[in-house]
Amino acid sequence: MTLADSEILNSALLELEGCEFLGPVVAVHDRPVFELVENPFRALARIITFQQLSGKAAETIFGRFAGLVGTDAGMAPEDVLRFDVETLRGVGLSRQKATYILNIAERFHELDLTPVRLFEMSDEAMREALLPIKGVGAWTVEMFLMFYLCRPDVFSPGDLGLQKALVPMMGVEKPKAVEMMAFTERWRPFRTVASYYLWRSLEDPAVNRGPRSSD
Repeated sequence: MTLADSEILNSALLELEGCEFLGPVVAVHDRPVFELVENPFRALARIITFQQLSGKAAETIFGRFAGLVGTDAGMAPEDVLRFDVETLRGVGLSRQKATYILNIAERFHELDLTPVRLFEMSDEAMREALLPIKGVGAWTVEMFLMFYLCRPDVFSPGDLGLQKALVPMMGVEKPKAVEMMAFTERWRPFRTVASYYLWRSLEDPAVNRGPRSSD
């Protein structure tokens, strides 16, 4: 079940439209678009490349990286593992990012994480497979699950934007992770879509005022 299925997304929107917290946000923002990525390994390498860089600079570096390994859309772990850190640095990757991408390639190769296998794995199995990779933290895995694999029920308590969006709804100055996870249970099994609208709520604080009065 993925949000790339319009029926699943429709169900999520219908559920959130009736929420006292997110209903007003859904009403004034566009419908999200979720597209299932064809090559999860490439997507994860791209996420690492883009971290802390402007879009234009990251696109240039990733293009050079793809040119080096000899393939872009069909990029596989084995294509990357032919190179060492210093060679990858030659296309503009930092030493740290080059190391992280090689770590990802090694893990994907070791576990035989083909696209078919990844698409079939549960969210929890995905976390167990990816979190041991040095350079891939919880936030990266959560964004990967949300926007590349289109999993419908993912929430990232470490995301600063989501934390900020929840402050007026929860009525606390700095919500803790365990408190956020408890609060977002109301949006299960569509916490990915809820997250999308939480981020959108930051663009228009007037629609994010916490719970409405029953008067």
